[in-house]
This record gives sequence, C-alpha cells and structure tokens, in this order.
Amino acid sequence: MKALIFALILFSQLLSAQVLTATYEVSYGIFEALGVADARFETREDNTYSIRIEARTTGLAKVLTNNRVETYESHGHIINGILVPQKYIKIRRTDSKKTTKIYTFDHPNKTVWCENIQSDEWDKVKNDFYASEDILTLFFNFKHYLKERQDRAFYVIGGNRKDGRINVAFPKDEALAEMKQTLGMESGEFLKVVLNDRIFSSAQGELLINLDSEGLAQKAILEDVLFFGDIVGKRIR
Repeated sequence: MKALIFALILFSQLLSAQVLTATYEVSYGIFEALGVADARFETREDNTYSIRIEARTTGLAKVLTNNRVETYESHGHIINGILVPQKYIKIRRTDSKKTTKIYTFDHPNKTVWCENIQSDEWDKVKNDFYASEDILTLFFNFKHYLKERQDRAFYVIGGNRKDGRINVAFPKDEALAEMKQTLGMESGEFLKVVLNDRIFSSAQGELLINLDSEGLAQKAILEDVLFFGDIVGKRIR
C-alpha cells in the first residue's frame, strides 16, 4: 500500500515550527477505509530535520495484506530554508516479512547509495541515478516552486524506479473547474501530480491534490484504479 501518496504535501510552508503532525485516512471504492497514514515533521536548533510517515492498513485491507505497514523517513539538514536529505529510509513489513531500503546521499559527488536489507541478506549498491531530493523533501520544499506556478518535472529518490521522475501541473480554466468538482473543494491550491508509475494498476499514478492556505494537503485522489475507481486520501486531523 502506497499510502505515502496521500501525505505528500503536508507542511510545505511551515518550516519554522519545531514539530508538526497530521493524520490521513485512505479509502478505496467499496472497501471504504483502506488505511491510515500518520506524519510527523520535526526541525531542531542545529538546523537538522526529520520526517516520518507511517502508513498502515486497516479493516479488511489489513487482513488481506497480512497486516502491512510501510514507514518512510527522511533525515538531513536545512540550508537557506531548503531541506537537504542525508538519508531516505523505506521500511515495509507484514506479520511474516520485513524489508528495509536505506538511501544515503553523497551530494558533493552526485551519488546516492542504496542499502537493501531483507531478512539475513544485505546489499549495498550505487543507485541508478542521482537526485538532490527524496520524495518527502520535495514536497516539503514545494513552497519554493509554487511561486513559479509552472508545469515541470522533478527527479527524486523514492519516485519511479527508472529515473525518479515526477511531473507537477497547475490546471487552468476548464481543467481547474473539473478538478474542483472531482475533489469537492472550492478553495485552496490545486495540483495534478503524475508519479509515472503504475500505482494500484492506475495508468501513470495521476494524483489530484488540494492544499489549504497554509500549504497543508487536505485531500488527494488517485484516479482510475483498476476495478474500484478512485482511491481517496483525506486529512482527518
């Protein structure tokens, strides 16, 4: 379950705070509550930060996925207001299995190293591509890109496996009106994010996202998922 998707742009304009938290509920067609994602963002006086998102299945989905839980973390420094990651960590576990991937950034040499830990196996390799951000820091840094309001591609660790590409577009006119109707929201910032990956068998992983005036994601929809329609993520606290 990639419930991370629905906690993407959590606190993009609130970097001055020390600790911020939010919880999102994910629903999927007839399954209603599919999972819950808890997010925590912390900054410290030494200009370091940590981001942690834990996404866990609930209800029937919890039974069908063998109690699947995914954890995403990013740790690094804040330089001129920008989050610069040192490590990006992804942990996926069920009642019977656990896998961990740790990405370490070597920015001066434009290299990212990946450690893959599974049971008693361990492997460390050079990642296929370098990126200066991971998927968490991208969206926390997003306030710096909102000012431009230009459609563009980003390349991040945690994006698609080939090159990490994520496309962000600002809908206008009829496309904006249609997005507002789909999300059931009238105010705030509206974005279309294409993950370029077949998330839940959707064609490209196309997300419609609504941000409030503080830059917090209030609702997101992953459209046209196989069999059941849309997956919806909504902030509940």
